[in-house]
Amino acid sequence: MDDPVFTRFVEAADEIRTSGRWAAVNAAVEGLAENAGAGNEWYVQVVGGLCFCVFSEYLSLKRAYEDDRNRDSSLLAWRARNLLELSVWSIYTAKGRENARRLYEDAGRDARDVLSAFSNWGIATAQTADWIERLTDAKQSLSMRATQEGIDSLEGPYKQVSKAAGECGMGDHFRVSFKMLSKFAHPTAIRLLAAPDEKRDALQRDVFYGKGCLYFGGAFEALEGLLNSSIHRTDGPRR
Repeated sequence: MDDPVFTRFVEAADEIRTSGRWAAVNAAVEGLAENAGAGNEWYVQVVGGLCFCVFSEYLSLKRAYEDDRNRDSSLLAWRARNLLELSVWSIYTAKGRENARRLYEDAGRDARDVLSAFSNWGIATAQTADWIERLTDAKQSLSMRATQEGIDSLEGPYKQVSKAAGECGMGDHFRVSFKMLSKFAHPTAIRLLAAPDEKRDALQRDVFYGKGCLYFGGAFEALEGLLNSSIHRTDGPRR
């Protein structure tokens, strides 16, 4: 990697991994789980889930870049895009417990969306009444579980990552980066019709890897700051 800017992003990400900061965040998550306090289990799930996904995606990005057997840049673009979204959710969550709660509740809305999609498909393709009924029962069961978790309703849209990015002051950057990475993460026309070019492909790999490392750093610093602050203490609102 010859570009000094992207090299700096890569080195910063590697410093997080090797300096002890990564291990310290893992220890902080464990401490949070052990001292969550009644009614704060959901918060541990959100913070712990974000940390796990951020670390996992970064390691997958790094392995994909270092794998000489696979020079396909699309996998790096996909991993970098995942880290872009994770950086948004990490920064969004670090801004307050209400944001963390919204992300937690949206897991139920995501599940409801999937069930609704299958239900709509079943109706459109004239599936059996028993098949449709099982999906209806699953949606009702999901709503009952949400009520038990203190969630008033799963109706309405989930929080879009682009809107969360806007609320975090990074809407413009998110839009352009998401658009660019998406064009190369999927089999779009620009990918399908591009002539083979080893030099171009190598440059794309460097850029996508560098961007992924940048987003990893942003996500990590948000979560590290969150865990080092008082925002996660168990004397906060417990919904």
